[in-house]
Amino acid sequence: MQAFGFKQFGDPKVFEELTIPKPELKKGRVIVQTSAFAMNPFDSKLRRGLIPFKKAPNFPLIPGSDVAGTVVDLASDVTEFQIGDPVIGRTTTGSYAEFVSVPHLKLVHKPDSIPFSEAAGVPNAGVTAYDLLKSALQLENVTSILVLGGSGVVGSFVIQIAKAMGLFVATTASQKNADFVKKMGVDLFIPTDQLTKRNFLDDAPVDVLIDATPQAFKGNNTYRWLKSTGQLASLNGFSNSFQSQSSKQTIIDFNDANYHQNKKALTYLVELISHNQLKVPIAKVFPFSLKGIVEGQQLLDTHHSPGKIIVAKKTK
Repeated sequence: MQAFGFKQFGDPKVFEELTIPKPELKKGRVIVQTSAFAMNPFDSKLRRGLIPFKKAPNFPLIPGSDVAGTVVDLASDVTEFQIGDPVIGRTTTGSYAEFVSVPHLKLVHKPDSIPFSEAAGVPNAGVTAYDLLKSALQLENVTSILVLGGSGVVGSFVIQIAKAMGLFVATTASQKNADFVKKMGVDLFIPTDQLTKRNFLDDAPVDVLIDATPQAFKGNNTYRWLKSTGQLASLNGFSNSFQSQSSKQTIIDFNDANYHQNKKALTYLVELISHNQLKVPIAKVFPFSLKGIVEGQQLLDTHHSPGKIIVAKKTK
């Protein structure tokens, strides 16, 4: 089968078009013929050799964890799908390929109303946002949240899910991304260059502060806007200089690997999309070709415009 991978670490041009065996069908698994997949920051780190391995990597490496496509084969113990079903799924690696093996517990049906290119942008970022809001945080008595980095993909999913839950949502982002986050439905937009110049939330601190930026949370300029009894969650850890300002606060160093809500999360996300409560932000769609892969990786390595980078086959 056709696949895109690399035999050495390096820049985007290390990618090659490969011919490799089709995935072997195993218990609990479904073989999906890929229509579209998404690129994630992890893929870039993997390509650059920044992901630690316990032993020497077995090249070639085929990245990718988000996939949308059609069921072409399934194990005998999988009963909720049939051959020909359009699906959305999440796997550990290998979605940069013509066929992908996906655990059935990380796979859901794709409604016809959701294009494959949009569906492929849901799993990784969407499940992360879901796990954060629905599992890691306790939102029973919460009415307000502040999302740092709302123009990021995970941040944009967090905003939309929180709004669907009826919460007041404030977010920080650069001024150039103001229109983008406002379209996500935020109640209060806070430009990052104004954090120290205006008292946006000094008189109305939030119940939850979520740091969805790529950096470790330091607490500078925004921590004061969290209630003394609030919850603080960071997607990329905490800096060595960070100190909790209250023993009554809940501090969460969030790691999505600790949660296993994939099917439940994907089902919920698909329902939100179907009811126009969630829109998958897409930066650009590239063709399913080596040229498309290289150009997509080049864009991934830059601070590109908000949204997912998608690789998709042409629809007939």
